[in-house]
Amino acid sequence: MALVTLAQTKRHLRIETETTDPLSEEDEDLTLKMGQAEALILDYLEGGDAAWTDETTVPPVVQAALLVQVAELWRFRGDDDQYAGITQVTHLPGQLSLYVVNLLRRYRDPALA
Repeated sequence: MALVTLAQTKRHLRIETETTDPLSEEDEDLTLKMGQAEALILDYLEGGDAAWTDETTVPPVVQAALLVQVAELWRFRGDDDQYAGITQVTHLPGQLSLYVVNLLRRYRDPALA
């Protein structure tokens, strides 16, 4: 399942290179992070909605959260000296940012929160 496309993600990150077939190393890494972000979001939402099958069926707010999470995984790879200082302000390492959590709040079952 791909709830955001590589093209959408590249636009969000302001990456101007064309997507090629086969994928470049940068595109492969970005695609990996897209899958990781999707897994994090769906885990937080306890699986999400079965009707979300691709980028055309997922709610725009969930798509926004996915793009924000991909951007965070893309920018803060864990080897950045500034990572610890930034994450302590918005969230603890390993947790979704408060921005992403607030975007997703309306899609999470309150009994699970």
